[in-house]
Amino acid sequence: MLTIGFESKRLLTSSTGFGTYSRTLIRDIYKFYPETRCVLIAHDSYKVLKKLPTFSSSEVRQVRDLDSIKVVYPPSSRNLYWKLLGAKRTLYSQGIDIYHGLAHQIPRSVRQKRVPIVVTVHDLIYRHYPEFSPDDDHKLYESQLINACSISDKIIAVSESTKRDIVNIFSISPKKISVIYSACDYRYHKIATAETIQQTKSNYGLPERYLLYVGSMSERKNLLSVVKALNIIPRADRLPLVVVGAKTSYSNVIGEYIKNNGLDSWIIFPKRVETEDLPAVYQAADIFLYTSLYEGFGMPILEALTSGIPVITSNVSAMPEAAGPDSRLIDPESPDEIASSIIDILSDDSLRRKMVKNGHSYAQKFDNKIITEQMLQLYQSTILNHTK
Repeated sequence: MLTIGFESKRLLTSSTGFGTYSRTLIRDIYKFYPETRCVLIAHDSYKVLKKLPTFSSSEVRQVRDLDSIKVVYPPSSRNLYWKLLGAKRTLYSQGIDIYHGLAHQIPRSVRQKRVPIVVTVHDLIYRHYPEFSPDDDHKLYESQLINACSISDKIIAVSESTKRDIVNIFSISPKKISVIYSACDYRYHKIATAETIQQTKSNYGLPERYLLYVGSMSERKNLLSVVKALNIIPRADRLPLVVVGAKTSYSNVIGEYIKNNGLDSWIIFPKRVETEDLPAVYQAADIFLYTSLYEGFGMPILEALTSGIPVITSNVSAMPEAAGPDSRLIDPESPDEIASSIIDILSDDSLRRKMVKNGHSYAQKFDNKIITEQMLQLYQSTILNHTK
């Protein structure tokens, strides 16, 4: 039986991004390789999410019975000991065959590698747009990332774009890096009933037809370009834009533009949308828009394709990889180009049907079973090479 140790800070504390990637991977390993044992190692005393990885009630019972997923927490009064020695000893006491850092870091206590180590690198946003995270210690972050890449037997990049960044910026051999894409949460593979969609619309006050954006309202996500595009489109040809995501300080800039251009009735910010309701929100939309300035992958794009709606997204970084050849790729800083693409899709049913059909087919490239198989093969080959 293969036992994998996972660095689990983001898995245990983040409800989006790295956390979603981590929980989806653990759940898929359990689903497709139930004989594999996953040990989630927490390296600090922090608040933990209430839901870990999401299983049905019957699956939860099976997990408990099989001891397939175990969470190991540090002792509350011995954090320094844990960081320096405790977690490393856990690797041995739990019989861990390989250790996977799920988000850019390998803790100090694991760096003396008696077991093989792999690390996932999602993006190098801080190198491309340091101005979007001015309060972060970029030098410390980069030092930790370079260290993790150096001591790992294998680096997993979530896209070819991220792999190029690692090679070009850190001068790491491409042979050390394997691209394994992110898989989509299982919820998005289920087709919502017409009744569920109508109930979801009613619950969140959504219009009958709408455009959709999902993601934070940070400056990098570039929602303002979508709002400006909507302002360009003649009223007779517009659809309302539904925005699902956390507000940031930059939301005030977006709100000011909406107010100044009389778009209040055209932009809808539903109150907190539950994760369980997101698939229905996606499936009811006419077009999904994701015009970020940079992404390591762009999971909302894959969620939209899997949900069967056409996608307009940026022609930069990893987004073309996530979106595929039949999505509409645009310059994210050109509201005119975004507006033109919206009009094209809304006015041409055959184009829309083609984008939906081919986009959904392209999404099968990221099938959960395929991605999980690739990951398990990487674990096995890394263990084999480590012992030579």
